[in-house]
Amino acid sequence: MKTVARFATLAQAQAAKMNLGAAGIEAFIPDEMSAGIVPMFFVNKPGIRLQVVKEDEKRARSILEEGLESDFTG
Repeated sequence: MKTVARFATLAQAQAAKMNLGAAGIEAFIPDEMSAGIVPMFFVNKPGIRLQVVKEDEKRARSILEEGLESDFTG
């Protein structure tokens, strides 16, 4: 599995996971249980990881970057 993004909140990670799923990419949040139970644990960590299989890494990064750009450009 390759980490394609990190998020400050579980909700952000889950939204990105759904976006990738809509594009046919299966994603995994390995920190999902921890972040759901003790969200403050991730305040001092680099973020909640979103991972995909290596074969989907480039496409997933592209989809996520496209989503971030549209968030800022309206």
